[in-house]
Amino acid sequence: MKRKYRYSALIGLAGLLALAANAAPPLEIEEDHDDVMEAVEQGLIQPFSSLQAKVSKDIDARIIKVELDEDDDVWIYELKLIDANNNIVKVEYEAKTLSIIEIKGRGLEHILKVTK
Repeated sequence: MKRKYRYSALIGLAGLLALAANAAPPLEIEEDHDDVMEAVEQGLIQPFSSLQAKVSKDIDARIIKVELDEDDDVWIYELKLIDANNNIVKVEYEAKTLSIIEIKGRGLEHILKVTK
């Protein structure tokens, strides 16, 4: 392999690894996809992009897993996040209003952003 091509391959591999590291967290939907799309269209669920913006505003941690569940006509986003100290935080957001229902984890006083 010529030197020029070897460097190209290494740069390409580094780019792929960077993309994988910045990939979106897995989104698990336990409900029927059509039901979810219909609920978004009807305004019963805020889209994932809105959830990401809300989490970024509320909490200083990175989303690593998202689940969307519907129970008794109430849609809930269940998130798992990781903070800068590698603490795992679990948060439930009501999917229509994106208000926090429940939050659990260590070091919450350090990762919750206070809005004035």
